[in-house]
Amino acid sequence: MHMEIERKFKISDDWTVPRDVARQRVRQAYLTSPGSDSEIRVREKGEVRVLTVKSPVADAGSLVRKEVEFEIDDEVFEQLWEMARGHSLSKIRSIVPVGDRVAAVDVYEGPLAGLCVVEVEFDSVDTAKAFIPPSWFGEEVTDDPAWSNRELAAVYA
Repeated sequence: MHMEIERKFKISDDWTVPRDVARQRVRQAYLTSPGSDSEIRVREKGEVRVLTVKSPVADAGSLVRKEVEFEIDDEVFEQLWEMARGHSLSKIRSIVPVGDRVAAVDVYEGPLAGLCVVEVEFDSVDTAKAFIPPSWFGEEVTDDPAWSNRELAAVYA
């Protein structure tokens, strides 16, 4: 089991994704209801399709979650996508260097068009807490459940 340690931020209005960074379309759908402790999601990223289960870690807030993820075939993906009943979203993910880390910048499409956030993953809670965001990062939304992808997908389902 993997531990995901991640901080999430809005992006400053005056910043744009550099043209020379890697980009990829991501589609994901949620099989668990908003507000549930655990999250089950299917994701399509290029030709890869995965099923992910995330669960909170006691006393860690939204910063740390247990995560299990594995590849699934196209047929299983499509069946699970249909079961999500529209609780889905699409975004373009860009990988942007930030010092010795990388930031995943998500620019949403469809009903969420215009929304941009950035996530940074860490090896430890101490490293996450010590991280000083660059000036183009806006307000931190790590602990605001309204900014989770599952909640965002449900709003426009």
